[in-house]
Amino acid sequence: MHRLISALSLLAFISVASDSGVAQEATDLDWNHIPHLSMGGDLRFFWNVADGSKGDTARNAQARGFGPVTLVGTYADYPGGQRENISTTIGAGYDNPWGKPPFFERIVRRNIDLTPPNGIYVHDIELPFEEDAQRAWQKPAVRSASGITSQGDFEEAYFRKWAEWFWLPLQWTKERYRGVRVGLYGPQPFRRDFWGIAGKNAEQIDGTHKSDWRLWKYIDQYVDFYIASIYVFYDNPDSVFYMAANIEENYLRTLRMGDRPLYAYTWLRFHNSNEKLEGKELPSWLVEAMAIVPYFSGAKGVVLWGWEPQLKTGMQLPYQQLPQFVRSLRRVSALSEKISRGRLLIDRPAQTLWKAHQPLIRTVVIGKNECVIMAIDPWQQDNARMTHSVRCGEINAPIVIEGRQTTLALLNKQGLQTY
Repeated sequence: MHRLISALSLLAFISVASDSGVAQEATDLDWNHIPHLSMGGDLRFFWNVADGSKGDTARNAQARGFGPVTLVGTYADYPGGQRENISTTIGAGYDNPWGKPPFFERIVRRNIDLTPPNGIYVHDIELPFEEDAQRAWQKPAVRSASGITSQGDFEEAYFRKWAEWFWLPLQWTKERYRGVRVGLYGPQPFRRDFWGIAGKNAEQIDGTHKSDWRLWKYIDQYVDFYIASIYVFYDNPDSVFYMAANIEENYLRTLRMGDRPLYAYTWLRFHNSNEKLEGKELPSWLVEAMAIVPYFSGAKGVVLWGWEPQLKTGMQLPYQQLPQFVRSLRRVSALSEKISRGRLLIDRPAQTLWKAHQPLIRTVVIGKNECVIMAIDPWQQDNARMTHSVRCGEINAPIVIEGRQTTLALLNKQGLQTY
């Protein structure tokens, strides 16, 4: 996860804003416009926004229905000034999973001890290790550390050993806190991708992501829920399909592993890897899509992440798009009981619709002649209005998509009712 400002900048802003009263006015104004909502069945929505308010905004969010999240910087060394930060100690591209730093277990267990659970428990482990096992095999020191003489055996053992770096913290958390639900941000059954999906067919996508499962299959048994990251990079139609495809690919890969929910990590700002848009809040149509599309791509919930306030010259005050996000969630909540017990129908993969520049239309089948329909056509202009035919059992009906807005409707024998 990426923070846009340093801790010193954050503290400086809080000091200035507290003296001027600006931050308090903005926060009060926003929360007064945000209603309480709840999801039925097993659908969820969570709050994982850090903002320097000492928990005030988290309490406001939870009072309105957001579930709490405990997020752990698993490899960090905050008490020690990062002198024993595991990630920075080994550096990017490290290729010896048998060579953990001597303080590995101590640091991880200490971070777990210092972070008691409140809600779902997420370990944030973003470790850019060397994924090319053949390249690692060429290093005599790594081969020696592995104790393996066959290259074929080495490759499998390589990913199995790397997986330990991720599942050990999960196991230690379960040992420390009985009954806690644990997940992992970092590796995913299908790791976040944009250009590796755009315009590609299924075979090409599987080839690009062949190492994902080689690692994840050793982690899977230790998680209680899956995470797909859908932070947005671009202000264009592709972003909708990027979100849908990343959730969908993770959902389809984990169906065979058991009935565990998938939660999508969202952010109301553009990702800071896009220098032109970094830190700016998403436009309303993308905020709406981010709140609704995940529930129609295989996710059982969304997690709103953030590091606020993050003011820069010319930027809006924090949380300007939060009311829009919650209004969109409320539309889902009105149908959540039905969506929860329904069956998601993916007739054409998201990346296929993406490549063809077609609308994203998804159906959740509730019964023989009852369905919930989600439709969005981000390719059309804001002032455009298109009608598409949708089917539910024996019923056909026209559904209208206005501009780039997300349409949500219940279709049954009584007709089509929009939400």
